[in-house]
Amino acid sequence: MKFLRNTFLLIVLLSSTIARGQLPDAVKNHIDSSLLILKNHSLYSNKIEWSKVEKEIYEKAKSAATPSETFEALRIAFDALGDKHAAYYQFEDEYKIENTELQNRYSDSIKAAWAKGPRIHTQIIDGFAYISIPFLRAGKQGDIDKYANWIYNEIDKLNHKNPQGWIIDLRLNGGGNIRPMLAGLAPFFDDGIVSYYIDKDGNAMDEAAFKEGDFTINGVIQAKIDTKIKSLSTAKIAVIIGPGTASSGEGVAVVFAQRPDTKLFGEQTAGLANSTNGFVFNNEDSYFLLSTAYIGDKNKKALPESVTPDVIVKGNDAFYDLSNDVVVNTAIEWLKK
Repeated sequence: MKFLRNTFLLIVLLSSTIARGQLPDAVKNHIDSSLLILKNHSLYSNKIEWSKVEKEIYEKAKSAATPSETFEALRIAFDALGDKHAAYYQFEDEYKIENTELQNRYSDSIKAAWAKGPRIHTQIIDGFAYISIPFLRAGKQGDIDKYANWIYNEIDKLNHKNPQGWIIDLRLNGGGNIRPMLAGLAPFFDDGIVSYYIDKDGNAMDEAAFKEGDFTINGVIQAKIDTKIKSLSTAKIAVIIGPGTASSGEGVAVVFAQRPDTKLFGEQTAGLANSTNGFVFNNEDSYFLLSTAYIGDKNKKALPESVTPDVIVKGNDAFYDLSNDVVVNTAIEWLKK
């Protein structure tokens, strides 16, 4: 039996080698370079038995004549990594692992609010300031500055009404660029380091901090705030999270979770609390978006990819009738104590 098993393994190895050897050089180079990117940069690459995955890929790609015909084969690697934050684009094809479990957690209220586009909603409720922070897609520095000041100015307006405490709602924050979010929320924080990113090998990078009302990464101010306001670092804050809180939204929740006199309410977040990076290759015809680092706390400890609230509250969201929103009301009860 041992002889038969070893013979079978040898046949599999030979067939994989033959399939690889028969491929055009352009195809082999494309597959190898794709796998090199995934092995070196994916947050989950250390968990993969790459020799087995490579055999499956080359077997699937054995009839490929051009790099564009390797798309289905390379999907095998993406499925093996299980990265639900990732995306794979090659020529006219694109692929993301479907996150059905998360999609089933979205309420009709969340879907309806998202359909209206990103907005900051502010309100004074029972003497407390309420502000929702939406997802923010910003790439250019001008947009980062604009969105940061948008949040900052809304906080300033609310603060002029002398609220007894604050509610920061992240339930509609599906991610985007974290820099304008934290730059706009800077008044709520004392000076100091708040987070790092931790790569698959445990290395800490991108030191995030607040300094004199600015948000910095590695000491560099990330957004120019036009008019600073007085510090609100002693304010009592309730932060609301849920399944719609994802990616950078989860990063904001992680930063608030380390803040004194702050408590998180709601439901578990999306489970995408990590950092992504993009890789363009194959003469710019291929693109990988990969999770490349965990979010770490101020002590360089890698944190779970889902944020759990201090107080779990399940109930109907009511973004356009906050007086009937069960999570908002629970947060107010705590703020009053």
